[in-house]
Amino acid sequence: MFGSEPEHAVVNEVINAAIAQMRQQGAIIVPVNIAGLDADQLVSDVSVHLYELKPHLQSYLQSLGSAAPVKTFDEIVASGKTHPSLKDILQKAQSLSTNDPEYKTRLLQRLELQQTIVKAMADCQLDAFVYPHQKQLVVPIGESQIGRNGVLGAITGFPAITVPAGFSPQSKSAPIGVPVGIEFLGRPWSEPILLRLAYSFEQATTIVVLLLVRLHLPALLEYF
Repeated sequence: MFGSEPEHAVVNEVINAAIAQMRQQGAIIVPVNIAGLDADQLVSDVSVHLYELKPHLQSYLQSLGSAAPVKTFDEIVASGKTHPSLKDILQKAQSLSTNDPEYKTRLLQRLELQQTIVKAMADCQLDAFVYPHQKQLVVPIGESQIGRNGVLGAITGFPAITVPAGFSPQSKSAPIGVPVGIEFLGRPWSEPILLRLAYSFEQATTIVVLLLVRLHLPALLEYF
Protein backbone atom coordinates (compact mmCIF):
# COMPACT_ATOMS: atom_id res chain seq x y z
CA MET A 1 0.00 0.00 0.00
CA PHE A 2 3.09 2.21 0.33
CA GLY A 3 4.84 2.70 -2.99
CA SER A 4 8.59 2.21 -3.35
CA GLU A 5 9.23 4.32 -6.47
CA PRO A 6 10.40 7.97 -6.57
CA GLU A 7 6.90 9.18 -7.49
CA HIS A 8 5.61 7.73 -4.21
CA ALA A 9 8.11 9.51 -1.96
CA VAL A 10 6.04 12.63 -1.25
CA VAL A 11 2.92 10.68 -0.23
CA ASN A 12 4.98 8.29 1.91
CA GLU A 13 6.59 11.22 3.72
CA VAL A 14 3.23 12.80 4.54
CA ILE A 15 1.66 9.51 5.66
CA ASN A 16 4.67 8.50 7.77
CA ALA A 17 4.52 11.89 9.48
CA ALA A 18 0.81 11.33 10.18
CA ILE A 19 1.52 7.89 11.61
CA ALA A 20 4.22 9.41 13.82
CA GLN A 21 1.60 11.85 15.12
CA MET A 22 -0.71 8.94 15.92
CA ARG A 23 2.11 7.26 17.83
CA GLN A 24 2.70 10.46 19.81
CA GLN A 25 -1.00 10.40 20.76
CA GLY A 26 -0.63 6.88 22.17
CA ALA A 27 -1.55 4.70 19.20
CA ILE A 28 0.27 1.38 18.91
CA ILE A 29 1.57 1.05 15.34
CA VAL A 30 2.10 -2.49 14.02
CA PRO A 31 3.78 -2.87 10.60
CA VAL A 32 1.99 -5.56 8.57
CA ASN A 33 3.11 -7.15 5.32
CA ILE A 34 0.42 -8.92 3.28
CA ALA A 35 1.16 -10.20 -0.20
CA GLY A 36 -1.21 -9.39 -3.07
CA LEU A 37 -2.56 -6.02 -1.89
CA ASP A 38 -1.22 -4.01 -4.81
CA ALA A 39 -4.03 -1.64 -5.78
CA ASP A 40 -3.65 -1.92 -9.54
CA GLN A 41 -3.47 -5.71 -9.32
CA LEU A 42 -6.64 -5.82 -7.23
CA VAL A 43 -8.46 -3.79 -9.89
CA SER A 44 -7.23 -5.93 -12.78
CA ASP A 45 -7.58 -9.36 -11.13
CA VAL A 46 -10.19 -9.20 -8.34
CA SER A 47 -12.56 -6.28 -8.90
CA VAL A 48 -16.05 -7.24 -10.12
CA HIS A 49 -17.52 -3.78 -10.75
CA LEU A 50 -17.24 -3.95 -14.56
CA TYR A 51 -19.06 -7.29 -14.58
CA GLU A 52 -21.87 -5.90 -12.44
CA LEU A 53 -22.13 -2.45 -13.99
CA LYS A 54 -24.37 -3.22 -16.98
CA PRO A 55 -26.88 -5.65 -15.36
CA HIS A 56 -27.15 -3.65 -12.14
CA LEU A 57 -27.56 -0.31 -13.89
CA GLN A 58 -30.17 -1.75 -16.23
CA SER A 59 -32.06 -3.18 -13.28
CA TYR A 60 -32.06 0.28 -11.69
CA LEU A 61 -33.28 1.94 -14.89
CA GLN A 62 -36.09 -0.57 -15.22
CA SER A 63 -37.16 0.10 -11.62
CA LEU A 64 -37.71 3.76 -12.56
CA GLY A 65 -40.22 2.85 -15.25
CA SER A 66 -41.36 5.80 -17.36
CA ALA A 67 -39.33 8.22 -15.20
CA ALA A 68 -36.06 6.98 -16.73
CA PRO A 69 -34.90 9.05 -19.75
CA VAL A 70 -33.09 5.94 -21.04
CA LYS A 71 -34.01 2.29 -20.60
CA THR A 72 -30.79 0.35 -21.18
CA PHE A 73 -27.06 0.52 -20.59
CA ASP A 74 -26.45 0.41 -24.34
CA GLU A 75 -28.58 3.55 -24.77
CA ILE A 76 -26.33 5.39 -22.34
CA VAL A 77 -23.20 4.37 -24.21
CA ALA A 78 -24.76 5.20 -27.61
CA SER A 79 -25.92 8.63 -26.42
CA GLY A 80 -22.41 10.04 -26.52
CA LYS A 81 -23.25 12.13 -23.44
CA THR A 82 -20.90 10.36 -21.06
CA HIS A 83 -17.56 11.85 -20.06
CA PRO A 84 -14.70 10.92 -22.43
CA SER A 85 -12.71 9.45 -19.53
CA LEU A 86 -15.43 6.78 -19.10
CA LYS A 87 -15.41 5.63 -22.72
CA ASP A 88 -13.08 2.63 -22.31
CA ILE A 89 -14.75 1.51 -19.07
CA LEU A 90 -18.26 1.63 -20.52
CA GLN A 91 -17.27 -0.16 -23.70
CA LYS A 92 -15.58 -2.92 -21.74
CA ALA A 93 -18.58 -3.27 -19.42
CA GLN A 94 -20.86 -3.73 -22.43
CA SER A 95 -19.30 -7.11 -23.14
CA LEU A 96 -19.19 -8.35 -19.53
CA SER A 97 -21.85 -10.04 -17.42
CA THR A 98 -22.42 -11.64 -14.04
CA ASN A 99 -22.94 -14.87 -15.99
CA ASP A 100 -19.29 -14.92 -17.11
CA PRO A 101 -17.13 -17.68 -15.52
CA GLU A 102 -14.49 -15.04 -14.74
CA TYR A 103 -17.01 -13.18 -12.59
CA LYS A 104 -17.50 -16.23 -10.39
CA THR A 105 -13.73 -16.72 -10.16
CA ARG A 106 -13.32 -13.14 -9.00
CA LEU A 107 -16.03 -13.55 -6.37
CA LEU A 108 -14.01 -16.44 -4.89
CA GLN A 109 -10.85 -14.32 -5.00
CA ARG A 110 -12.70 -11.53 -3.22
CA LEU A 111 -13.81 -13.94 -0.50
CA GLU A 112 -10.22 -15.09 -0.07
CA LEU A 113 -9.07 -11.46 0.16
CA GLN A 114 -11.70 -10.72 2.83
CA GLN A 115 -10.57 -13.70 4.88
CA THR A 116 -6.92 -12.66 4.53
CA ILE A 117 -7.65 -9.15 5.81
CA VAL A 118 -9.75 -10.35 8.77
CA LYS A 119 -7.14 -12.97 9.73
CA ALA A 120 -4.30 -10.42 9.60
CA MET A 121 -6.26 -8.06 11.84
CA ALA A 122 -6.96 -10.86 14.31
CA ASP A 123 -3.38 -12.18 14.30
CA CYS A 124 -1.90 -8.70 14.86
CA GLN A 125 -4.69 -7.55 17.21
CA LEU A 126 -5.48 -4.52 15.05
CA ASP A 127 -8.37 -2.09 15.31
CA ALA A 128 -7.77 -0.87 11.76
CA PHE A 129 -5.37 -0.82 8.83
CA VAL A 130 -3.86 2.58 8.05
CA TYR A 131 -2.35 3.46 4.68
CA PRO A 132 -2.25 6.23 2.06
CA HIS A 133 -5.53 6.60 0.21
CA GLN A 134 -3.46 6.82 -2.99
CA LYS A 135 0.17 5.78 -3.47
CA GLN A 136 1.06 8.97 -5.28
CA LEU A 137 -0.28 12.49 -5.55
CA VAL A 138 -3.53 13.03 -7.39
CA VAL A 139 -3.06 13.75 -11.08
CA PRO A 140 -4.48 16.73 -13.01
CA ILE A 141 -8.13 16.47 -14.07
CA GLY A 142 -8.50 14.29 -17.14
CA GLU A 143 -5.48 12.09 -16.47
CA SER A 144 -5.77 8.52 -15.20
CA GLN A 145 -5.00 7.97 -11.52
CA ILE A 146 -2.98 4.88 -10.66
CA GLY A 147 -2.18 3.35 -7.28
CA ARG A 148 -5.63 4.02 -5.86
CA ASN A 149 -5.49 2.20 -2.52
CA GLY A 150 -9.10 3.13 -1.85
CA VAL A 151 -10.07 0.16 -4.02
CA LEU A 152 -9.26 -2.16 -1.09
CA GLY A 153 -12.39 -1.02 0.73
CA ALA A 154 -14.44 -1.05 -2.47
CA ILE A 155 -13.41 -4.56 -3.45
CA THR A 156 -13.63 -6.18 0.00
CA GLY A 157 -16.79 -4.28 0.93
CA PHE A 158 -15.21 -3.49 4.30
CA PRO A 159 -15.80 -0.07 5.88
CA ALA A 160 -13.12 2.58 5.37
CA ILE A 161 -12.79 6.29 6.06
CA THR A 162 -10.32 8.80 4.63
CA VAL A 163 -9.25 12.03 6.32
CA PRO A 164 -6.65 14.70 5.48
CA ALA A 165 -3.10 13.72 6.42
CA GLY A 166 -1.27 16.79 5.13
CA PHE A 167 -0.02 18.45 1.96
CA SER A 168 2.77 17.97 -0.52
CA PRO A 169 5.35 20.77 -0.86
CA GLN A 170 4.15 23.90 -2.65
CA SER A 171 4.59 24.20 -6.40
CA LYS A 172 3.61 26.59 -9.16
CA SER A 173 0.57 24.47 -10.07
CA ALA A 174 -0.36 23.83 -6.42
CA PRO A 175 0.43 26.96 -4.34
CA ILE A 176 -0.64 25.34 -1.06
CA GLY A 177 0.52 21.87 -2.04
CA VAL A 178 -1.59 18.86 -3.00
CA PRO A 179 -3.72 17.33 -0.22
CA VAL A 180 -2.85 13.78 0.82
CA GLY A 181 -5.43 11.48 2.39
CA ILE A 182 -4.86 8.78 4.98
CA GLU A 183 -7.30 5.87 5.07
CA PHE A 184 -8.50 3.70 7.96
CA LEU A 185 -10.00 0.31 7.03
CA GLY A 186 -11.65 -2.05 9.49
CA ARG A 187 -13.57 -5.27 9.87
CA PRO A 188 -17.21 -5.49 8.77
CA TRP A 189 -19.50 -3.47 11.08
CA SER A 190 -16.56 -1.58 12.64
CA GLU A 191 -17.75 1.87 11.53
CA PRO A 192 -17.96 3.20 15.13
CA ILE A 193 -14.29 2.30 15.71
CA LEU A 194 -13.19 3.89 12.44
CA LEU A 195 -15.12 7.08 13.17
CA ARG A 196 -13.53 7.34 16.62
CA LEU A 197 -10.04 6.80 15.19
CA ALA A 198 -10.51 9.29 12.36
CA TYR A 199 -12.06 11.88 14.67
CA SER A 200 -9.25 11.50 17.21
CA PHE A 201 -6.63 11.92 14.49
CA GLU A 202 -8.37 15.01 13.12
CA GLN A 203 -8.62 16.57 16.58
CA ALA A 204 -4.95 15.90 17.27
CA THR A 205 -3.89 17.54 14.00
CA THR A 206 -6.45 20.37 13.70
CA ILE A 207 -3.93 23.04 14.76
CA VAL A 208 -1.50 21.90 12.07
CA VAL A 209 -4.18 22.08 9.38
CA LEU A 210 -5.39 25.51 10.55
CA LEU A 211 -1.85 26.83 10.49
CA LEU A 212 -1.38 25.57 6.96
CA VAL A 213 -4.54 27.29 5.82
CA ARG A 214 -3.66 30.55 7.56
CA LEU A 215 -0.10 30.58 6.30
CA HIS A 216 -1.16 29.99 2.72
CA LEU A 217 -4.46 31.87 2.63
CA PRO A 218 -3.30 34.40 -0.05
CA ALA A 219 -2.05 31.58 -2.23
CA LEU A 220 -5.27 29.67 -1.60
CA LEU A 221 -7.40 32.60 -2.79
CA GLU A 222 -5.19 33.06 -5.84
CA TYR A 223 -5.42 29.35 -6.64
CA PHE A 224 -9.24 29.43 -6.71
